[in-house]
Amino acid sequence: MINHKDVQQNSIEWFEIKWGKIGGTLSKGLFVDSDTLFLDILSQHIEEFEPEESFDNSHTIRGKEMEPFAFEYVSKYTGIDFKPSGWLQSEESELLGISPDGISECERFATEIKCLARKTHTSILIENTTPKDKIPQIVHYFTVNHKLEKLWFIAYRPESIKPFIEEFTRDSVVDIGWKKKIEVEVIGAKGLPIKPKIETVTDWRTIDEWSKIAIKNAKELEVKIKETINKLKF
Repeated sequence: MINHKDVQQNSIEWFEIKWGKIGGTLSKGLFVDSDTLFLDILSQHIEEFEPEESFDNSHTIRGKEMEPFAFEYVSKYTGIDFKPSGWLQSEESELLGISPDGISECERFATEIKCLARKTHTSILIENTTPKDKIPQIVHYFTVNHKLEKLWFIAYRPESIKPFIEEFTRDSVVDIGWKKKIEVEVIGAKGLPIKPKIETVTDWRTIDEWSKIAIKNAKELEVKIKETINKLKF
């Protein structure tokens, strides 16, 4: 992994370095049977980089204002000094990278910070678990950075009764949104097994297992993009 820690997020250099790459926001597409991610990344590879304007609304502005306080909280909670970084580039796949909210100097620990709206934050406290839609991004941290041992997800809102924080490791078992079919034994009226019933259940796997799938899918996507570009040239 290459740590571009001197690149400032939302700068022109930052937009350039992540052009044609799959960052945390797009990482869910690695687990979806759709051409949406392929077309998005392909279009960036066949067109020159164009500067983008960062999108700010009341929620994103508030998030930027609250982030330093969240940094302070998670640093005290973990005893780790986290620093921002512009971009972490995978050396296993040229398509993969992420802009971490915070990473330790040794690159073995990271934090993902969310400063959310009132109802969303309260919902997380009630459920007492990291929202499912944030899990692909958490997996992506481990996919890009093979040194990473632990990540802390924090939902921080100073007005609330408390923040929410959850620790993840490569052995954490998570739901990425996949389903699988299993056979369930059925016992008949006479106490003997009959034709098993097929049920659809959540496909729970470790973060390390999901990371390996993400890398495999990214490499296949690399090949598909290169082949498509070659076809489009002629």
